[in-house]
Amino acid sequence: MTTVMDHRPLKTLGGVDFVFRRPDLYDLPAMRRRLRMARVRRPTLLEYSAIGAAGARRIGEAAGDPAEGARQAEIIERWYELMVPLDEDKIDEPDLEARAKLFAQQQQERREEIASLYPDVLAIEANLDRHCQDWAELKADADYWEEISRIDAVRLLLVEIGGKVFPRDADGLMIEDGYQSIPPQHRLPLGTFALGLLAPDETIRKN
Repeated sequence: MTTVMDHRPLKTLGGVDFVFRRPDLYDLPAMRRRLRMARVRRPTLLEYSAIGAAGARRIGEAAGDPAEGARQAEIIERWYELMVPLDEDKIDEPDLEARAKLFAQQQQERREEIASLYPDVLAIEANLDRHCQDWAELKADADYWEEISRIDAVRLLLVEIGGKVFPRDADGLMIEDGYQSIPPQHRLPLGTFALGLLAPDETIRKN
């Protein structure tokens, strides 16, 4: 359950209230800086596209079917092009109502193309997981970034656990003992919640 308590976001899990503070303008840049200094890297869509396409081509060549490898590479490249959000302001149409209609049409076409490519992408990426070391390393970097960023976001914004307030460290994060007191099964949903507070548009887009 998610509510607001005295203008503070609150998440209740397992009968325990987890109270957060609202982030300010400096929290997200500071968190990104900490992750960067710790060399926690988040792969870009361009990296997924380039490494996935190259891996698909190599797998196809190794299997004696370069044409199929090239086809799969094109699918991967197109998939990650579609992952870039559309921007209504880039539509060359001065009439706002007409531009809104064009934007809605583009969004619908994008959704349909994503749905049509999805089964192929699942199969191609599963094959990359098994046979492409560069892709496996990329996914490992992404998984590590997700895990560390969720922990960092919770420690940054979580204020109280079941009414108990834990001290903060020199970076303004809840001390590790406080985070460790959270039941393991609650850490993932709390991390998702905290990241949503920091960057709601990005979290919604990813999900």
